[in-house]
Amino acid sequence: MKRIVSIVTVLILLLSATAYAAAIPDHSGTDLDQFEMGTKKLISNVTRYSDIFHEAGNQFSVDPNILAAVCMQESGGRNDINDDGLMQLTSAVLSDFSKFGSDHYGAEWTSEDRKDPNKSIRYAAYLISNLIYRYNGDYIKALQAYNFGWPTLNKIIEAKGDNWLSERQNAKDYVANWPYSSYGDAQYVEHILRYYGHSIEYSGARVRVNGELIRFSNQGPLVINDSTLVPVRSVSEFLGGNVDWDENSQCATITKGKTTVKLYIDSEIAYVNNDTVFMDTPALMLNYRTMVPIRFISEALGFDINWDQNSCTVEITS
Repeated sequence: MKRIVSIVTVLILLLSATAYAAAIPDHSGTDLDQFEMGTKKLISNVTRYSDIFHEAGNQFSVDPNILAAVCMQESGGRNDINDDGLMQLTSAVLSDFSKFGSDHYGAEWTSEDRKDPNKSIRYAAYLISNLIYRYNGDYIKALQAYNFGWPTLNKIIEAKGDNWLSERQNAKDYVANWPYSSYGDAQYVEHILRYYGHSIEYSGARVRVNGELIRFSNQGPLVINDSTLVPVRSVSEFLGGNVDWDENSQCATITKGKTTVKLYIDSEIAYVNNDTVFMDTPALMLNYRTMVPIRFISEALGFDINWDQNSCTVEITS
């Protein structure tokens, strides 16, 4: 009897682990069931950067476990393979890499900075975040585009539609004047997902307004204490409001029509047309962005809001 119970327990644990490993929390789009995930482990050369994966992923709304898997595939966590660094940032992205440093951190980054893990991982998170947005929340397309480049992947998708995965082996046919017999890694997604696990905490989420995915530049949404916090300016302006910031009082004022909302950093108290309202979570400052509970700001401006647990997405409707 004990043997039967033990076997059943092991089976339950295995099934639970399989189901757990199969889910990228905020993915939507390409069916994940067709991929084997988490079949290989990350090595210590990669896991030593877990804190950076965590910070970069939560800043740019990319599952940090995906970032770790990309690092594992690209370099195995070694910075001495070549000049392209942990995330293999080639010379083709140098101009954008430099601009990214200037725009987000106040200083242009150099070619040598690609070998700085703190910089290369953050830039890779930014690139993948932009690709996830481009492909409407689809991590699978975003990952393949990270390898192929989105112009090439778009041509494949335009030609084959939902059958684009099987056409990746012919990617060279979609690149003008390509002189070689193959192009990129046609199994890049599969190679990444074999290293995908859930060892690094991810607090990110997506936000859609009437079905449209919102793009965030320097700080994405975060789930904190069961509340989804978002940059107040990005969301308010997308919902048709205007935002003013008073540095002295640390107060953000949102106006839309006859509605005025005031909220203060580190305070749970807000004001809607001078009426006092208590938020579930106080507003806070993160990466130079004022983060506020999205439910509060959406409902204050007259919108309905729902949470989709399957895709970790806040759905706002007018």
